[in-house]
Amino acid sequence: MKLYNDTNAFGLVSRANHWISAFLFIGLIALGIYMHELPKSPEKFELYDLHKSLGIGLFALMMLRLVWLKISPNPEQISHNRFEHILAHSVKGILYLAMIMMPISGWIMSNSGGHEAAFFNLFTLPDLVGENETVHEIAETIHGTMGPLMIAIIALHIVGALKHHLVYKDDTLKRMLGKK
Repeated sequence: MKLYNDTNAFGLVSRANHWISAFLFIGLIALGIYMHELPKSPEKFELYDLHKSLGIGLFALMMLRLVWLKISPNPEQISHNRFEHILAHSVKGILYLAMIMMPISGWIMSNSGGHEAAFFNLFTLPDLVGENETVHEIAETIHGTMGPLMIAIIALHIVGALKHHLVYKDDTLKRMLGKK
């Protein structure tokens, strides 16, 4: 089992990062939707702490992914036409941007609301901003708006992978599953 990507397949590091990030990101969106509907209570604040910790973890994975891309570039996309190539590249770019912007906007939202962003009580991130209602509302709008958008983008990503696997019968999905 190889660690590095090559021209035709993803290595173990990229595959592990992809799948852990995917489940974490989807879980964070689901948890965010669930938390938002809860009344203020100790349970809600515990879930907020969990959400922040997992968000920090996702942000760290994303930073590692960007570093890993420099060390071991992804294999070329398998594209069947120019439109799908552009669409796949755009979807991946939006997902990368979201996995950076969602944690940062959450971090700013916490700080501007007078709260810290801690990782499972192991460490606390430094404050990016002080308590500020206007900044808090902007960060909250960005964070809240990106969730539903990400559901659509993730769905598009999954549909694209399934189309490659079921319709084109190419190795796109197999490369990310380590079956290539």
